[in-house]
Amino acid sequence: MSIKVNIKILAGGTSEQTIEVEEDTTYECLLDMLDINQETVIVLKDGQAVPLDGTVTSCDLTILKIVSGG
Repeated sequence: MSIKVNIKILAGGTSEQTIEVEEDTTYECLLDMLDINQETVIVLKDGQAVPLDGTVTSCDLTILKIVSGG
């Protein structure tokens, strides 16, 4: 069975999309599906960071790109 996940991606601009994933999908797998490098983002659920090995639930997520430089 699959679940719908609404995703807002903040990376220099904002984009939104809704995708369907299997129930046991991890946030790490979700980022792979979206072709996003997990080392460059933080995944937020209800404003709180989630562990990448956690299981995605039907919800709204925000993916925040981390910018660093010197």
